[in-house]
Amino acid sequence: MRVKFLSMMVCLWVLGGALLAQEAVPASDEAAAVVETQSDAQAFAEAGKFHFGDDPTAWVMIGLFLLALAVVIERTIILRRNKGNNAELVRILAEKLAPGTNPNIDQLSEEVSSKEYGVEGRVAGITLKGWPYGEDAMREYSEAAIIAEQRNLEKRLVVLSTLGVNVPFIGLLGTVLGIMKAFRDLAMLGDSGPAVIMKGISEALIATAMGLGVALPVVFAYNALNRIVRTKISSAQEIATLLRAMRISREAQEHKTPQEVSYGS
Repeated sequence: MRVKFLSMMVCLWVLGGALLAQEAVPASDEAAAVVETQSDAQAFAEAGKFHFGDDPTAWVMIGLFLLALAVVIERTIILRRNKGNNAELVRILAEKLAPGTNPNIDQLSEEVSSKEYGVEGRVAGITLKGWPYGEDAMREYSEAAIIAEQRNLEKRLVVLSTLGVNVPFIGLLGTVLGIMKAFRDLAMLGDSGPAVIMKGISEALIATAMGLGVALPVVFAYNALNRIVRTKISSAQEIATLLRAMRISREAQEHKTPQEVSYGS
């Protein structure tokens, strides 16, 4: 009797364990399915997502923008330092080189070459070095001085022009890389719908927007600085032409005969 009772208890224990095992398996399967669903949702959320640190072109464009900003600041300072008082410069030249005067050319050349008169004063000072040798010598001196000043003023502006032209292409490269990533995410996720690739493409276009955002102010700054340089070079050419005209007029005045002078008066 006791043996039958023990056998019955063992059978009940085995049967209960089997039932518990059958109930545990669906629970574990359900937990695994939940984890898999969560991982798929996370993968779908990350698919096509723009990670700023993962896009090398974004950092390149930021670096190029900082380079352009440094060039703009440096060129602006240089141009402000070379700003001259043209009206006062013309007044001094007209007063001391007027017909009938005996100017000290070396002293005048040193005077007008001071920082007060900027680029135009330096060109005038070098042009005056050819005063004793005639109008042709003055032209050669002035042309050499203008070339040197223009080279100094236009220094590093080529950096701005190069960046303004090429930065949009760097942004386009970033967009192409972003689109390639979007297609790769679509292939990895399989049948997940067009939302993945559309999201990736929209994020990839940020690189193109950054390229345009960098290029537009750089081109604007280049045009503004280049216009200032052209204006200053044009003013220097006008001063040099004025000096040659003064030299020609003095020569004509000195070579007039007394009869021509009395006739002209």
